[in-house]
Amino acid sequence: MTKSIPLSVALSAVKAEREKRRRQTMGVEARQYCPHTPWPRQRDFLKLDCVESFYGGAAAGGKSDALLMAALEYVHVPRYAALILRVDSPRLSLSGGLIPRSHEWFVGTDAKWSGRDRRWTFPSGASIQFGYIQTATDRYRYGSSEYQYIAFDELTEFREDDYTFLFSRLRKTVDLDVPLRMRSASNPGGLGHGWVKTRFITDEAAAALQAGQHGIYWKDGAAFVPARIADNPAIDANQYRENLMHLPVVTRERLMAGDWTIQEESLIRETWLRYFDMRGQILLPLTADGEKIGHDVVIDERECTRFNVCDPAGSSQDRAKEAKGKPRSWSVIETWDYWPHTSFLFLRNVWRKRVGFDGLCAGLVEMHNAWKPARTYIENEKLGTAAVDVLRNNIPIETIPTGGRDKVSRAAPLLNKLERGEVFLPKFDNDWRPDLEAEWLGWTGLDEETSDQIDAAAYAAVVGKGHAPTRIDAVVWDGVPGNGRSSLWGMRGG
Repeated sequence: MTKSIPLSVALSAVKAEREKRRRQTMGVEARQYCPHTPWPRQRDFLKLDCVESFYGGAAAGGKSDALLMAALEYVHVPRYAALILRVDSPRLSLSGGLIPRSHEWFVGTDAKWSGRDRRWTFPSGASIQFGYIQTATDRYRYGSSEYQYIAFDELTEFREDDYTFLFSRLRKTVDLDVPLRMRSASNPGGLGHGWVKTRFITDEAAAALQAGQHGIYWKDGAAFVPARIADNPAIDANQYRENLMHLPVVTRERLMAGDWTIQEESLIRETWLRYFDMRGQILLPLTADGEKIGHDVVIDERECTRFNVCDPAGSSQDRAKEAKGKPRSWSVIETWDYWPHTSFLFLRNVWRKRVGFDGLCAGLVEMHNAWKPARTYIENEKLGTAAVDVLRNNIPIETIPTGGRDKVSRAAPLLNKLERGEVFLPKFDNDWRPDLEAEWLGWTGLDEETSDQIDAAAYAAVVGKGHAPTRIDAVVWDGVPGNGRSSLWGMRGG
């Protein structure tokens, strides 16, 4: 006797087989918007039916194209919505970026572009939108939206919290016949290298990449599809490899071979980070294990000396980087409490914005009024001296010398205090700590790396030295006396 199969099971099987056949290649609807047929590794990526997958490895492996192809797969379905993200708005629009690429593909088709919304709308009503998450609060711009496809291009440029938050936007109604997909692509390296590697790259995958082997690798239900230069037949691979030979060895191996195992040694170790809690106005410094430091250590914030330090954007080095196409630097104002009995430093607040000179001055006044520091110290580059001239009659402010040293040498006092466990970050949630931790833990001292929050903290470490000089012109940067403009510290203790 033939055993009957429940109708629901039969329908599910039919639906699964139909989806399997569709995933053998791009659907007809998607192909009319894509100018080329997917390459073998792109096809592997497109055929995946898991919720989460990552396409990562060597540069020029066709990763961004694959994200756009995947977004197109359901544009024939009404109400389907896709979102593709970069870390900031300018990178979406750069030559070769996703927005110019989408115009190359879609112009002349029946898809309609809205520049205001950065969105393509298709005849079915489906849409593909481009967005960015530059700061920790940017992710909330998508807080009331729902998407069935979300893609992160260059995932290692993002914070892990931003990535995981977007899973809450990955949803649909029961009558919308499309899968939910979280897709991403990236080269190794960047601030997020560590967390992306931990999330997707198994030891097996890393070894296979080094051996030049293909495959799809799985970790906790998420797929990893490695990419190599050779996977992109449209590029002159030999010429591109020759160009990459001019890069530092770590960068070269990441871009050429997609090697996730090679990594510079970060100058700030995660094991050095310490945190503090608060009970009213009492600061509670914690050990590396999260335990309170000593029963007799009671630190009242009113007994601390509070000061602000500022690293303004717009230095000659910043302008040189921007001239080469690098993103604008940040102006940073940090508020610190210094407890002289143990030389502890507590970071209370970070103000971090891309502003001009007027915005910088407004920020300095705002942070003085909000936190009431005894004094504000600002880097003695041109913007710093100009800010002192403008604000000297409004707030207690003076310049602090850089000592003419490179960033790593200037950071030496900070690194020493961190290693001794004398610098504390707030344990409780705030919107600036993830950015700061990512910058600190990803910093290897290279000129092209973002280090505005490290620079400001380096000045704080000098101001908060346990054996503080009575005048700023007595500051020693790693053995070299500074010679900047100065006045009395206004510090207690020492």
